[in-house]
Amino acid sequence: MDTSLPEAIEELPSLTPVLAKLDAVIADPTSSADDMAKVLKLDPALAGRVLRLANSAYVGLPQSVGSITSAVVLLGQKRIRSLAITSGILSGFKTTNELPFALAHFWRHSIGAALVAESITKYLKRYAAIDGDEAFAAGLLHDVGKLAMACFHPHLLTSAKKRSQRDRVPFYMSEDDDESHVSVGGLVARHWNFPAALSEVLSYHHAPGKSPGDSPLVSIVHVADIMVHMVGFTTFTDEIAPKIDGFSLDVIKMQPEHLRVIASETLHNEKAVESFINFFI
Repeated sequence: MDTSLPEAIEELPSLTPVLAKLDAVIADPTSSADDMAKVLKLDPALAGRVLRLANSAYVGLPQSVGSITSAVVLLGQKRIRSLAITSGILSGFKTTNELPFALAHFWRHSIGAALVAESITKYLKRYAAIDGDEAFAAGLLHDVGKLAMACFHPHLLTSAKKRSQRDRVPFYMSEDDDESHVSVGGLVARHWNFPAALSEVLSYHHAPGKSPGDSPLVSIVHVADIMVHMVGFTTFTDEIAPKIDGFSLDVIKMQPEHLRVIASETLHNEKAVESFINFFI
């Protein structure tokens, strides 16, 4: 008998102790880049990925970066933490199933949403409390429910995709409420004790007005997700782009035309997008 989605999520391993150590370093105002480098070295695979990203076109330095400490200085502690969390999540999603979408497309969409969400925060001076790195992490993880479903119950995604194409509606509207990528994302968030604001992004990025919290982060990621759809960064082929919820536009106080320019400018930096894709694949 197949394991149910909630059961499969509950059986996921805990995130690595390295992540807890990274959090402790970031929380300590006296910590240094060298302190974070020492923690990263406890996970050689992660340290290697961080060093590779620091030497990628995303950073674009003329000379190579040879030390983990230098990589931390260049990339930033919070950015590295969000990448480390995502890498830790990936290690829990081992599967022999054939995925219902190309993994490169999934990451292109997720990374695109992360970069656009980060760019939007630069224009939201009235929400100075929204950190760009926090928005990047939320955009990066917003569709983690799809990844979990692809690994454990890929037929649910395949069926929803077929209904979406048949009815010509956005993918999320063709899902069953109890087995949707947002409901599964909420399960993943609870299993790994994500912060409340991040958990709400995973659960409500298609219905920001229903989010129980008052953080603008849900609206920021909602808009970023749709902007990325509009410029063609989709997880499935021939996806119908969702419409922007008016609630989110009221929250962030930006015109759709301005948002479209932000998205276009951000995603035209193909080298940055490819550098992050190479981090995960």
